[in-house]
Amino acid sequence: MEKRIRVKVPATTANLGPGFDVLGAALSLYNEIEVIFDTAKQAAELRRPAICIEGEGKESLPRDGRNIVWQSIAAVLRSAGRAKFPLITSVRLFNNIPLASGLGSSAAARLGGILAADAIGGLRLSPEKILSFGVKLEGHPDNIVPALLGGLCVSCLQDDLIHYVKVPAPRLKAVVCNPDFELATAQSRKVLPERVSLRTATFNSSRLALLMAAFLCRRYDLLGVAMEDRFHQPARAHLVPRMAEVFAAARRAGAYGAALSGAGPSIIALCSAAMAPRVGHAMQKTWKQFNIASRCFALDFDGRGAVVK
Repeated sequence: MEKRIRVKVPATTANLGPGFDVLGAALSLYNEIEVIFDTAKQAAELRRPAICIEGEGKESLPRDGRNIVWQSIAAVLRSAGRAKFPLITSVRLFNNIPLASGLGSSAAARLGGILAADAIGGLRLSPEKILSFGVKLEGHPDNIVPALLGGLCVSCLQDDLIHYVKVPAPRLKAVVCNPDFELATAQSRKVLPERVSLRTATFNSSRLALLMAAFLCRRYDLLGVAMEDRFHQPARAHLVPRMAEVFAAARRAGAYGAALSGAGPSIIALCSAAMAPRVGHAMQKTWKQFNIASRCFALDFDGRGAVVK
């Protein structure tokens, strides 16, 4: 019997300044995965079908066994220990999240694959098991957790256990300015310092505490200070030309605060809905002055997370 499932996964932004590898939020920009499979046709081996890609990455993403959506599907189904697998006849990817942009495209792909495999195999995985798979594949929880749960999420790894808390997302617009160059997460993580001073540690912990308090109490006037960071953003500044100038332009145009989105190179500014067009224009104009083209997304925070239909 042929069945069709569709998985919708939101983009995510991580860190928001001082919350390195700890804080992440889901945004209203989505990738979708459609899988057609036949439960009546079982095989002893998992067979990969042709993979069709539309949207972001349609010219560059692999359509063979290197595709990370397929790798996630295969890893989860094989881990279930089944003797036979349903025949998967089609995998179609509809990508709206820019690649290597700091918006969680790889987390969305991996989570989408995990959720597709769960539905294909009828596995009924718990959220904890889904997140465990996601972190093993992704390496860190800050994008996977909000991609699954939606909202603003704090996550912590304790050995193999993931602790997480979802808090109400801020009632703000997230203006994301995405420059026309990619920055691989591995490259962006490679430049981070192994050690930091006590002063830097104290600075960042104070900003993260203030940031969470500002979100929870809706004291958005504090975000300019609360989104400051002295750990990962200074180390990555040479990889994202004119980063500080774009931050400053967003603030002058009315944003409460601005930061690198995840590992970059996208920059996210938080502001009211009324100020979003002005903030986006200011960020793009600043990069354009230095011959860097960019595109802007004025996004809402997604409170629902990934959906399987």
